[in-house]
Amino acid sequence: MRRPIARTVIVVTLGITTGCGTSTPPSTRADQATSPSPAPVAAEVVDVVCSPAGTRVSATRFAAQRDGVHLRVQNTSGKSGVYLNYNQDQRAGVSGGDPVDSGTVLILGAAPGRVELNCSYDTGSRQDAPVAIEVLDPAGAWHTGDLAALGCSSPQSSLIDWVYRPGDGKTADTALAALAAQFEQPVTWRHVREGYVDSARQTYVAMRNGKPWATASADRSSSGQTVSAYLGSLCSGTKTPYS
Repeated sequence: MRRPIARTVIVVTLGITTGCGTSTPPSTRADQATSPSPAPVAAEVVDVVCSPAGTRVSATRFAAQRDGVHLRVQNTSGKSGVYLNYNQDQRAGVSGGDPVDSGTVLILGAAPGRVELNCSYDTGSRQDAPVAIEVLDPAGAWHTGDLAALGCSSPQSSLIDWVYRPGDGKTADTALAALAAQFEQPVTWRHVREGYVDSARQTYVAMRNGKPWATASADRSSSGQTVSAYLGSLCSGTKTPYS
């Protein structure tokens, strides 16, 4: 006689936890902890103070605007004849100085990179130690290389602009035409992208017989109503301004 085989049914119960609150999964907490913070935005204006303790700047990294590097200068030194001097590698930017009163706003055509600033007093008889800032170009407003490709150098480095009077006009075209009217041979003008795209100073190359002859800068006045065009440096292969 066979014995009946007992069958055991195993029931697996899935537990469901209920409660008043919920917990954040560990992976989510880890993601929140490692999320990067947004990068700081560089200021678009350099605040420079000519102080009794020396030249001070509001920060060391600044973003250039489409027309250049904006500097707002305050003079708290109590001295007169104050200049703000600026210097950058001549292969990349500018150097020089400008007289400043308290609240003066300057716009430099300095290229992205390191720029040194310092205040001088009593018309240069005393000056502070330089401080360095880094100019950034997040908008890609700085362009260079077009002059070099044509065999020309920057108009600012020229010593021949005394040969011809500046040309003046309401636009760059009329100012350049007035300048070219003084030349012994006709030229055509080619605008080149050199510097900041909206700079008050734009660069042109005078083409003679289809070849680069000389450079010129067309400077817009602070009011924006007039433009003055100055002859700049001679391009490679040009011997004299009269050739």
